[in-house]
Amino acid sequence: MRVCFISFEYPPNVWGGAGTYASTLVEGLRRRGVDVFVISRGSRHDERKKIFRVPVSNSVYWRRLFFMESAISLFHKLNGRYEFDLVHFNEPHVILERPKLPTVCTIHSTQVNEIKLKLEGIGRLKTRVDIRDLILKSSIGSIFDLFTAHSADKIICPSLSLAALIRSHCFVNESKTIVISNGIDLEVFKKEKYENPDKFLRQFGLEKDNYILFVGRLGVLKGVQYAIEAFKSISAAHPNLKMAIVGKGDFEGYLRDLTRGMENIVFTGYVDSPMVRKTLYENSLLVVVPSLYEALPMVVLEAMACGKAVVASNVGGIPLLVRNGKNGFLAKPADPKDLARLMTILYEDEKLRENMGSSGRKFVEKEYSVEHMVDRTVKVYESLCACT
Repeated sequence: MRVCFISFEYPPNVWGGAGTYASTLVEGLRRRGVDVFVISRGSRHDERKKIFRVPVSNSVYWRRLFFMESAISLFHKLNGRYEFDLVHFNEPHVILERPKLPTVCTIHSTQVNEIKLKLEGIGRLKTRVDIRDLILKSSIGSIFDLFTAHSADKIICPSLSLAALIRSHCFVNESKTIVISNGIDLEVFKKEKYENPDKFLRQFGLEKDNYILFVGRLGVLKGVQYAIEAFKSISAAHPNLKMAIVGKGDFEGYLRDLTRGMENIVFTGYVDSPMVRKTLYENSLLVVVPSLYEALPMVVLEAMACGKAVVASNVGGIPLLVRNGKNGFLAKPADPKDLARLMTILYEDEKLRENMGSSGRKFVEKEYSVEHMVDRTVKVYESLCACT
């Protein structure tokens, strides 16, 4: 089977879970024998690895639209040479001429739902970034959601909660949505470690087991602002504890303003190296995921794969991963006091952290391997190709 996989995010241009999903799925499909060609943003093709790039602007609100126009043009050229059996879009797309092939799209979130969440947050945040996102990004994204829902043959969603939102907001039948949980490549977390992780951590001013870790896109709905507020109250009693914020995004300036003068909060920028990310996870005290909404976040799977306890918001698909009191804690969304309470419990109880981390690792190994994700994705491909 020959598949064209189209994704704006793909290594080395990865900003969040969608890019991690793309890389993990493509590598898993290739190991399974699926002939996958990738079209992504960038400046240079790598025909040996079957990765093709389109050089498009990285403008904040219009980049996916610019990308899709160029990506579809390249798709038609490649299809003439390689004759694909199926095209798989990673995240919503808008195209004027649909490919005459079975079409799959993975949707990781819905902008229609995000509009609602942002409207609820305006009163609390009062930031230009949030208002711009609401007027431009969310409205454009909502058009993408609707167009995709009615142009794709199948929509893959990582959680039941997101599938329900897609059906409700985009007016599609239940038969069109398929729930396939995100999977994690556990082999990545068995590779070589840094010989001297302490030396590596020192470049960020961090020490083993003495920092709370956030990993993800720095956007308003990721809730980092609430984790920062929670950390401020914790650090008053524990001044040597630090917080590491890994990622980048259009909310970064606002977050940096919140932390001005706080030397115990470190911004590392985006980390694209799996070994670096793994080292940051493994040496952290705990991982915090304070999102206002998530479908099935890769960061939780990565944290558990590294044997770390997680404090995460009780929203979306997160409760499918975080079993409260067993492999982590579920916090009330947008509640810094609850985040601080739960993080303090873990900070003060090393044995509880170890037990939760061990439980999380076993849970991921059993339920969320990349093989399971690939198996179900291949079945979707085969069912569509059998109908053509």
